[in-house]
Amino acid sequence: MIELAHVSKFFGDEAAVDDISLRVAKGKFCALVGTSGCGKSTTLRMINRLIEHSAGDILVDGQNIQSYNPVKLRRRIGYVIQSTGLFPHWTVARNIGLVPRLLKWPRETVLARVEELMNLLGLPVEEFAHKYPHQLSGGQAQRVGVARALAADPDILLMDEPFGALDPITRENLQDELAKLQARLNKTVVFVTHDMDEALKLADHLVVMRSGRIVQQGTPLALLQHPADPFVDSLLGGLERGLKQAALTRVRDHMASLGQTLPAQSRIPAEFSLRQALSMMLRDHCDRLTVVDQQDMPIGELSLRKIVKEAQLDKVGARDAY
Repeated sequence: MIELAHVSKFFGDEAAVDDISLRVAKGKFCALVGTSGCGKSTTLRMINRLIEHSAGDILVDGQNIQSYNPVKLRRRIGYVIQSTGLFPHWTVARNIGLVPRLLKWPRETVLARVEELMNLLGLPVEEFAHKYPHQLSGGQAQRVGVARALAADPDILLMDEPFGALDPITRENLQDELAKLQARLNKTVVFVTHDMDEALKLADHLVVMRSGRIVQQGTPLALLQHPADPFVDSLLGGLERGLKQAALTRVRDHMASLGQTLPAQSRIPAEFSLRQALSMMLRDHCDRLTVVDQQDMPIGELSLRKIVKEAQLDKVGARDAY
């Protein structure tokens, strides 16, 4: 859906983005990460021509973006930024319906789409449709921003630090909502963030940038297991890479058949992450947990000894393959 081939961007003699190439398949979630000034946001904004690239080719759905009218290109690509960019003198409903109106959708269709998206993003129409941006919390305003970006049903969604200014609880809730939306709507997403945990939680494809270049890219698990250099290792958490890897693994993938009955409080849902399981073991001073299904019925057992043994085997296998 998106392809960058040997793309560069120069501001005067300085290269903000230097000869990068990447591909984002249809329906995938790509996160761009790196330190401040590494070229993440510039890369994002070149895709919808908010910034024109200096060299190389950028293709959207197989077509070079230079062949598009810039305004029409932007109207087919959703765009969400940290400050939301909502028009302060417009109501929530009017803000969300902006692009469909510009595309000359029938009024009834626009109203129906606005209502659909508000319900989808937990913004009841009766309560929020006639509010103005200054009457919203930060999390509510970001939901409106996401709804506006999705209003014309674009295939591509570009998101530039959309949750960066929010408190940790609101941020985590919106991350969960975005993950559910992505699973349901199957949009192609390019997401810029400084938060590595956020990137690991959401992305299918992780792109690490430094000084305008791509240092490493691949699945989050692949980068966690084999960081390309000390910079990537540090960015991924250094000594905490093991815990970050555990956060990507579900309990169900490591449970064994039930052994001796365990205390009732030592229970964990199969859909929880291995990181949550390890935290629970530390909290409850135990090395085994009963794994339960959605009906809280025991379906297996999770053993710390088994987790460590599997990790040792994975390390040996990875080393031999490498």
